[in-house]
Amino acid sequence: MGHKKRSLLWKLEGDLLPVPSFIFGTMHVRDQLAFGALDTLYACIDSCEALATEFRLEDMGNASGMMQVLRQPTQTLDQYYRPKVYQKMRRMLRKTLGLELDQLKHLPPFFVLNMINEQLMAKDMPLSLDEQLSAYAAAQDKVLLGVETFAEQLAILQKIPQEEQLKSLRAMLTQFARHRRQMKTIGDLYAKGDAIKIYKATRKGAGGLRKLLLFDRNRIMADRIFDICQSQATFVAIGAGHLAGAKGVLRYLKQKGVRLSPILMESRTPVKN
Repeated sequence: MGHKKRSLLWKLEGDLLPVPSFIFGTMHVRDQLAFGALDTLYACIDSCEALATEFRLEDMGNASGMMQVLRQPTQTLDQYYRPKVYQKMRRMLRKTLGLELDQLKHLPPFFVLNMINEQLMAKDMPLSLDEQLSAYAAAQDKVLLGVETFAEQLAILQKIPQEEQLKSLRAMLTQFARHRRQMKTIGDLYAKGDAIKIYKATRKGAGGLRKLLLFDRNRIMADRIFDICQSQATFVAIGAGHLAGAKGVLRYLKQKGVRLSPILMESRTPVKN
């Protein structure tokens, strides 16, 4: 994938696709840096009959008792970690983000980790980027689809070993300055639209879970995206880290005979609603 083909937005065409569709690498953030090309994205959505996000976002809102679905920790965080380590993590979180770990210690470590990552990103916009695109598509009476189901995503989270979650959370909070720099780097890469480097950063961050969180899902998502786009023109919005790479969604779609064309995304400063 050459320098000119590092786009986050691609046109999908092929003999088995009746009409062109689009695939876009999104981020679940409200940071203004992710909203620089809304006009281009809206124009692509306008030309499609449907929008497909990783899962139907309304399903998350309708899922009752999400915490009951996920495996609950048998112990709270302060029981897992040695007292000295826990207190160090607690002080770091309070000092940097104003969050109190004692109030979060009963949650699965993965939830705490995601909560911290969301806090590290700016909240300039009222909705996250994928929510904004979904809301726009709904307002245009587009069909709203999910590449995966919300239940499938929860099932994947359940497969992450508890020890792996605890290890990741400890590494984040005991090396917080480094983690914050990594998050900023990913944000900068996204603003530049560099799908390859975003993939590499995502793969590195997934560590030993990359097969579960990335590779296995990429193949399944590519199969479903291909099927969806055979039925109607669809704007597909999935996490940017899933696009590139030898085991990325774009590669799998190409293997199915899909012609991929990068689309230049004209950046502008978004206006807050």
